[in-house]
Amino acid sequence: MIKKGFIYLVGFGFVLVSCIKHEVIPAPTPQVDLGAHFIGVINNTQTEYTDNVLGYSNNSFKVKIIQPPGGNSTAVYYSRMQSTSVTPSIAIGLGSINFDSGVASDPPLALFLPFFPANDSPNYSNNGAAGFEVIYTDPTSRQWKSSQSSTYPGKSADFTGIKVESDGSGDYSKFICTFDCFVYSVNPDSLALIPPVAHLDSILINDAVYTGWFKR
Repeated sequence: MIKKGFIYLVGFGFVLVSCIKHEVIPAPTPQVDLGAHFIGVINNTQTEYTDNVLGYSNNSFKVKIIQPPGGNSTAVYYSRMQSTSVTPSIAIGLGSINFDSGVASDPPLALFLPFFPANDSPNYSNNGAAGFEVIYTDPTSRQWKSSQSSTYPGKSADFTGIKVESDGSGDYSKFICTFDCFVYSVNPDSLALIPPVAHLDSILINDAVYTGWFKR
C-alpha cells in the first residue's frame, strides 16, 4: 500500500508540473534617449531651457516644399526647445534635403543619414533653405530670426556629436550645436509710420549650446 501511494503521489505531481504554463517575457523594445538642453546668452541675459523644467521639452518638425513627382522637393529640419507654461522658445533649423515626393512623402533614411554629418559647419541661410537658421521667440511672443546677410564677424554654427538612432517611433539625428549670431525682428512701431518703414531691430545670441535632435 505504501508503494502504491508513493506511485500515485509521483503521478499526481507529474500532472501538476506538466500543466504549468511558462510565461514568455518579450525582449525590451529599444528606445532612443532623447534628452535636450539649451544654454546661452540672449540679449546679454544668461538663458537656460532644460528638458522637463518649467514645461520645456524638445520637439522636432520640418518644413517641406513639395514639387510634382519627379521634381526637386525639399525639407528643412527644425529642433525647438518650447514650454507648455511660458512663452520664450529657441529653435534651430538645417536644410535642405532634396528628395522626390513621387517616391516618398519624406526624405528616405538613406538621405537623412548622411545629410547632417555632411553639413556640420553650415552657413547661415534664410528659412534654412541652404544652411542654418535660428528662431527665437521672446517673452512678449515677438519672433526674431537669423539672417544670411548679417555682417556680424563672430557668427558661427557647428554641430558635433552627431548620431543617428532609430526606435519604434522613428529615426532621430542627435546633436550638440554651438552657435553665435544676431537675430532680427521688424520693429512694429516702424510699420505704424506714414509711410510705413520696415525697421529691423537686432539682439545678439552668443555662447549658445543646444543639445537636441531632429526627427526624420
